[in-house]
Amino acid sequence: RAPDGWVTVRPEPAAFTINTGDMAQIYSNNRYHAPEHRVLTSPSTPRYSAPFFYNPAYTAAVQPLPSLGAPHFDRCVWGYFRAMRFAGDFADYGEEIQISDFAKGSGSWHVSNQSRFMAEVDFDASFDVEAMRPLLTRSSA
Repeated sequence: RAPDGWVTVRPEPAAFTINTGDMAQIYSNNRYHAPEHRVLTSPSTPRYSAPFFYNPAYTAAVQPLPSLGAPHFDRCVWGYFRAMRFAGDFADYGEEIQISDFAKGSGSWHVSNQSRFMAEVDFDASFDVEAMRPLLTRSSA
């Protein structure tokens, strides 16, 4: 998405379009960006989509690769990020978490809250957003 609106990307014949995700942006130290995107379908042209998501383990600490220079991000634990994104998407606990919350110098409460979350969460149990509310909301941080 451009600063002044959406950009139309025309498909290349016999090609794949690949969107990298948030964790790839952190691992790559901002070399590869996770694009904000949407799809507009055409009433006259078929569109085929096969989304595939490859995510780290919930306990994985995602941070820029050391070979890519001074890190632009603090450590981000995937399980915390995913739980917060889920809560933002489905429980309406406020603002949706973004990787910008882990940008160096952001001052975001998420950088410290993820340690508290990881100390108390059980990833082998079913995720219950209401039971996790105290760990997912700022008022209890």
